Amino acid sequence: MILSVKKTDRLFFDTFESMAAGAAEAALILEEMFRNGTPASSASYGARIKEIEHRCDVLIHELVKTLHRTFITPIDREDIHDLGARMDDMVDLIDAVASRAVLFKVGGEIPDAADLARIVHRQAEEIRQAVVHLKDAKTIMEHCARINQLEKEGDRLYREAVARVFDSGRDPIFVIKAKEIIETLEAATDAGEDIAIVLERIILKNQ
Repeated sequence: MILSVKKTDRLFFDTFESMAAGAAEAALILEEMFRNGTPASSASYGARIKEIEHRCDVLIHELVKTLHRTFITPIDREDIHDLGARMDDMVDLIDAVASRAVLFKVGGEIPDAADLARIVHRQAEEIRQAVVHLKDAKTIMEHCARINQLEKEGDRLYREAVARVFDSGRDPIFVIKAKEIIETLEAATDAGEDIAIVLERIILKNQ
């Protein structure tokens, strides 16, 4: 299956690509934040992610406005809306993780946070490559399979990280903060899987 893309439809696909690129950029910063950052530098990382989140908010708002103004769309309206919304959710969750790390003044000491952030980053890169090749069904399905496999890896890391937090002997306040960040990171990996589901649905509908 190859989707035909008219020049007038390019805006939708350009928006998908821009949002996916934003998610990948934000996820990379988040991984760096947990791997190399300190409580003192976390605000800088968080501010960079927040700027990307604002940029993606503008993109999704413009996407919805364009969708309402367009009579004939290249793929189902529902799928255009859902793909944009799910990518926006992923960026929002990346921002939520960073905001909590800044607020709680924690970072690299959280068990497995950097590795979970790496999972989110790898998913975001798969999504970025998938939407660039939205005309190629085989390539999309390969990326979706890798996204789903990464989500399973994220589930395993999440369970191990929570166990390590509770076994750490740290004070209860740290445990509460760390658990909330780990849970939000895991939610971001789930958001990646949600995007893969929408992409697979688009392919199946257009075969």
